Amino acid sequence: MNSRLIQSIKPLKTASMTGRGFLALSLVVILSSCASLKSIIPFDELKPEDQEPRVSFVDQKTVEVETSTIESIDPEIVIASYERLLTRGNPEIRKEALHRLADLTMRLAETKIGVSDEQQASFSKAVNEASFGKAIALYQTLLTEFPEYKAGDEVKYQLARAHSMNSDPESSLAILDQIAVRHDESLSYIESQFRRGEAYFARREYRVAQNAYAEVISKGTNTEFYDKALYKRGWSFFKQSLFLEAEQDFFKLYERLLAQKAGGETTNKLLEDLILDTRRVISLSFYNEEGALSIQKYFETFGRQPFEDQIYLALAELYIEQERFQDAADTFKGFIDRNPVNLAAPDFHTRMIDVYRKGGFPSLILPAKESFVVNYGRNSAFWQKYSGKVIDDLKKPLRLHLNDISKFYHAKAQKSKKSADYLVAAKWYREILATFDDPSIDSEYRYALAEALFDGGALGDAAKEFEHVAYKNPMSKYARDAGYKALLSYQGLEYPASATQLEKLLPSIQSGLKFSETFPSDAKAPEILSRVAEQQLTINNVQGAIDASNQLLVLPAVPTKKQADRARIIIANGLFDLKRYAEAEVAITDLLKNVNLTSQQRKDFRQRRVESVYKLAEKAKTENNNELAVSLFLKVKALEPNSTVAVNAHFDAAVILLQTEKWSDAANLFESFRRSHPKNPLTKTIPERLALIYEKQENWNKAAAEYQNLSDAQADPELKREGIWRVAELYEKAGNKTQAIASYKNYVWTYPAPYLLSQEGRYKLVNLYIEQEDVTKANFWRQKIIQFYDTNKTENNARTAYMAAESKFILSEPLYYQFKRIKLKLPLASSLKKKRAAMKKALDAFNAVAKYEVAKYTTASTHKVGEIYQILSDDLMNSQRPKGLSEDELEEYGFLLEDQALPFEDKAISFYEINAQRTADNIYDDSVRSSIDSLRRLKPAQYDKSEMLEAFDEVVF
Repeated sequence: MNSRLIQSIKPLKTASMTGRGFLALSLVVILSSCASLKSIIPFDELKPEDQEPRVSFVDQKTVEVETSTIESIDPEIVIASYERLLTRGNPEIRKEALHRLADLTMRLAETKIGVSDEQQASFSKAVNEASFGKAIALYQTLLTEFPEYKAGDEVKYQLARAHSMNSDPESSLAILDQIAVRHDESLSYIESQFRRGEAYFARREYRVAQNAYAEVISKGTNTEFYDKALYKRGWSFFKQSLFLEAEQDFFKLYERLLAQKAGGETTNKLLEDLILDTRRVISLSFYNEEGALSIQKYFETFGRQPFEDQIYLALAELYIEQERFQDAADTFKGFIDRNPVNLAAPDFHTRMIDVYRKGGFPSLILPAKESFVVNYGRNSAFWQKYSGKVIDDLKKPLRLHLNDISKFYHAKAQKSKKSADYLVAAKWYREILATFDDPSIDSEYRYALAEALFDGGALGDAAKEFEHVAYKNPMSKYARDAGYKALLSYQGLEYPASATQLEKLLPSIQSGLKFSETFPSDAKAPEILSRVAEQQLTINNVQGAIDASNQLLVLPAVPTKKQADRARIIIANGLFDLKRYAEAEVAITDLLKNVNLTSQQRKDFRQRRVESVYKLAEKAKTENNNELAVSLFLKVKALEPNSTVAVNAHFDAAVILLQTEKWSDAANLFESFRRSHPKNPLTKTIPERLALIYEKQENWNKAAAEYQNLSDAQADPELKREGIWRVAELYEKAGNKTQAIASYKNYVWTYPAPYLLSQEGRYKLVNLYIEQEDVTKANFWRQKIIQFYDTNKTENNARTAYMAAESKFILSEPLYYQFKRIKLKLPLASSLKKKRAAMKKALDAFNAVAKYEVAKYTTASTHKVGEIYQILSDDLMNSQRPKGLSEDELEEYGFLLEDQALPFEDKAISFYEINAQRTADNIYDDSVRSSIDSLRRLKPAQYDKSEMLEAFDEVVF
């Protein structure tokens, strides 16, 4: 039989056994109709025996092979071939024929599952006559005649499937029990145990089901049944009221499911439903113990988990469904007490308040709101821990609760008229104001706070709050009255006999100034301001007197001439001493121009003038008025170029220009400073600043030179190393390949550690030499990358693995081409020996790439290995034939070559298939595609679905 016919047979068995299960019957999720919750009478118990899993795992009746494919095989011919083989009398042939005929019958019967009558009418006779009963008979015959058949476990498993498909679960379970006892090493053992567990669970034989699921779990986490078995064993424990054991299984599963979801795996209904029902049954388990207390004990015993809030919430919602409101509130409180700064705590607290409201507990609502403020308000640990959106979202419930609390206590005080009650209301108003920096509500609540303080006898505090209302938001409707009430509050204050004039007058002075400034047209303003000016002189407050005098001069109500003259005298005498620098500069300039001064006075005033300008420049800088600050600093330099303050002004101007990204101007000032003051300590900081400027200007060569200067002068070895790396990067950016190569070489030879960065440096050198078309030097550094990778195993990561894999792959390619160039010619043994030696070198090289575990180069190397075997196979078939052979001898010689070539072609196919199978892991790169293309050419019946399979004339084993 030729190889193409053999390849045509293989898909029959492969398709019939797809997926390690009942014809790759996909495990899907359905919500169990019997598990839906009924309306529950409050406080009815939710007993384990009344609860059922809401996720079940059933076979989805799908068939891998399409009808058109089956028809193209012409199953009647295949079946006839198998039936002929049954009569040959050879036990080995009969045994294999029975197995294949049973598998084919099973497969054909499965194609009819879920198919309409119309579609079934179009099927061939063989398909229509196929049935699970026939398959059962064939499998049973095979097992009876050949009890020691090496694939007996597979046959039994297929027989169990057939019984299951034939609606005979009892027979199916009996066979599965046999497999579980006798075939624990078989490929079907794990799924068999899971199916046993499902069957016994359905029978409510939970202990037996538990043991079956345990067998699945014991085989490790890498099976497709691990999570399902963990889920169902947990339910088996739960059904037996073994709550702790159930919780351990469910928590292990829950953690795995959340990790799968967070790990970016495709979300599907199975995953989502498993998460929901696992959380539900965990809550049911705790419900059947001690509720929230059981949750606390569990996590205290087995360790905290980031999903604790989900478990508490599930239990609380369960209680709410039963209208057990106190238990639900206690559950929320249990989580809050245990996790006071958890992100979920405020939401749980709000839910607790809602539960109190829903459950009809009004006396508990106000204390709960107060504790909400204490737990999450501005002075709480929660508030200190979080910021941003977390706090923004928290403010809305805080505002509602604080509003309710403060109004309740203010109303209570107005009723009782007790000072202490007013101060309680004031406390809550303060909390509102401390929490919300919102001008739209500030005046309203602060005015209420001030009145509460005033009525409570705290006049000093009331005055301050009235002033805040009046002068922080003077446009509010409370402002004017608040300003005047502030004065009344100060006037009502009682001072001790030991109080000084300053202590007695200062509060009234300040309040009067604010009132006159804020409400200059008020009828009271002139009188208040006149009194304030005299009070400031009494306490010798020159600045206060100047301010009052300036304010008096601009009042709408014109002061008397005496008052105005007095105000101007105070202003003129106090400017310089009170450091009013802008006015002082104008005044001093006028003095220097128009007043006769001694030389010392002139010198002193010149110094004071530049100091005034310098202070103004600093102020402008502080206020981010950078253009003005630079102008003023340069003005200082122009006024007194040789003074110390002028040197500092020069440098300060350059710094501001740098900060405002005026790169050219900043560079000019720094360069001129370095030239003018080479020994000034500030000069040492200039290279770093110039390096930054040159980088911003993308003048990479100059930037590199400055970094080189910094590195040369650097005493700290680590900073020196970082500087050398930066120099190399900048030369690379500049396109200065020669300097970049020199710098990177300097770095990697000087600093082999840290390893990861030095490896990057070698990779940079590879790419730079490639850009210079110097393959030899590029390959030298590729070898270094591999060498350092091998000697730094513990420090490697995905990046270094990628660089090493790429280097190894590229260095291996010449061996591939060297092998490919060798032609097979006579004498064949000699040339074949040479080619196989080259082949070994290439295979060893490409196989070594796999150790780096880089998908791109693993698939590329695998494809190369396949190509090497395919090339050798093709070259053997196309090799030179000896001369002088007859036509029969040439044909025989060709057969001999085919015998030699086919194993290499099979090897090539196996490596191509390794790549093709990686599509299951979502790897589908060029190498995988190339491997699949090769498989389409080499195995068209299996991999080129567009071609029709040839019919079988006969079957030979």
